[in-house]
Amino acid sequence: MDLTIEVTDAVGAPIGGADISAILSGVQTNGKSNAQGKFMPGPIPSSAFQVDVRHPAYLSEEVKVTPPAPAGAFLWDNPVCSVSASGVITVRLSRLRAAPTFSISDPELERRDPFNPQAVFTWTDHGGNPTGRYLGTFNNEELIVPIGHPLLPDKPGEGWGRFNHGEPVKLDPSRTGNMIWLEWGLGSGQPRLLIAAWVPHFRGPTPTKLDFIVFYSPNTRPDAGYPVDKFPWLDPYPYKAVKSGQLRKDGPPALTQPYPALGHRYLFREKWLIYQLLAVKRQAIVIFPIQPSMDWGPFAHAAGIARLIGEVTHLLHRTALTSGGQTSRDEDRALSPGYRFFRTAMHAPPPQAQRIVLSGFSAGVAPIVNMLGTSFGQKLDDRRPGLDHPLFGADVAPFLNAWMEVWDHDAPNLAPDYTRTALERAAPIWMNQNKQRMLRCYQTESTGTPKDWIETTPLTQFAPGPVKPPVYAGGHKAAERHVDARCSLVYFDNGYLKHATTAPEIAPVFWKANDAHQAVPMVTFGHAASLSGLARM
Repeated sequence: MDLTIEVTDAVGAPIGGADISAILSGVQTNGKSNAQGKFMPGPIPSSAFQVDVRHPAYLSEEVKVTPPAPAGAFLWDNPVCSVSASGVITVRLSRLRAAPTFSISDPELERRDPFNPQAVFTWTDHGGNPTGRYLGTFNNEELIVPIGHPLLPDKPGEGWGRFNHGEPVKLDPSRTGNMIWLEWGLGSGQPRLLIAAWVPHFRGPTPTKLDFIVFYSPNTRPDAGYPVDKFPWLDPYPYKAVKSGQLRKDGPPALTQPYPALGHRYLFREKWLIYQLLAVKRQAIVIFPIQPSMDWGPFAHAAGIARLIGEVTHLLHRTALTSGGQTSRDEDRALSPGYRFFRTAMHAPPPQAQRIVLSGFSAGVAPIVNMLGTSFGQKLDDRRPGLDHPLFGADVAPFLNAWMEVWDHDAPNLAPDYTRTALERAAPIWMNQNKQRMLRCYQTESTGTPKDWIETTPLTQFAPGPVKPPVYAGGHKAAERHVDARCSLVYFDNGYLKHATTAPEIAPVFWKANDAHQAVPMVTFGHAASLSGLARM
């Protein structure tokens, strides 16, 4: 029986031109995959053999294969490869890796001038020991208030009295999951994108299906402190360190990395997204794309997100982060860029996406709205060199079949970006394509939303029936209407969320946000998660 080596990308598309080396019965055979991604080096040997596959646009892979004994089966040591009974070895290559790291101490952060480490910072502790923990990821134990449903109480008070909520709970994401920084895109001088991902520990059986939340933050504007970069985004995006703020009271300015800091703040401190998710006992992989200098690139396309989810799933399988039965409660550590899991076995294929949520705050709702009209067969349409569909795109069908929820956290509706109006036009078509899809919309007066919005928006067709009377606090209105299995529409006056109070400060302290708009996702992300179809913990 002849051996067939099949080379594909992380989503199963064939890769031609890959360099393949197979050591069979002590003899090395070299060749390249054809346009169908295949190469046939010769007969299957009777003893263990190795296959190495390389391509300049992908991470290299190698696999050691043990042929079956009589009445046995093939065994192999690489979880992102597979071997069929007929002798077809499928080697899947990816373009996503853990980001490189640069260990740095607090004194260095204060002493050093701005520079680009071409890596994400990890912390050197006060004893001079590299910890392997990402700098600024203070995802330690905190007391968190879980949001309730319906969202508004009949008689709202101050602070957390503005909402229905549960008793505060202590949560520590670093003991229940892993935060990892990822680089998407390989090759010298080629486009490179940064992604934050939070991956729960799967303590039960190894999952065959995974749930995902992709969260879009507002634009990375220069006036908000993000260094300006141009395509292909190699410097200063995403790692440039600048002087900003202080590590200690009355201390000198210290270095920070604005692009990674965006993910840190949203996931673990400023918006508390991971804590909110855990507080309502939902389990999902959270993907947080870091926009390169006001340009979403492939993140703004369904074909791009389809590929990104496939790449993330591949990496998690490659590193055994999706293996069930995990018992570790150690603090999370950065992955090594080249790490993969080794074990000789009959490996199951990578899990498939079961449910996908796209969630955005403010201007981050715009790329979601632009994807609502995606049709089957649509490809990534970005003509810039290196951003073509075979490298950053994928078949949108699996994505569209799993994309079941949209969470809008205060889409702007002011010139020139009338995002909420565009959402109201596009969302009904998207919702009517699949009766199981869900839409959660939370709007404030500050983004141009009128006070009677939940009575007049075209989205009321998905939340029909009598509207609960609005509530008032300090003269400020809030109103909501829900069909829990399909749609939520919620409105807040300016002042309902952000207000002066001496209420006990238990996170997320939404009333101390910079403004009412910034307060929205501090509570609404957890509310949307509580009503979602995401897996329960």
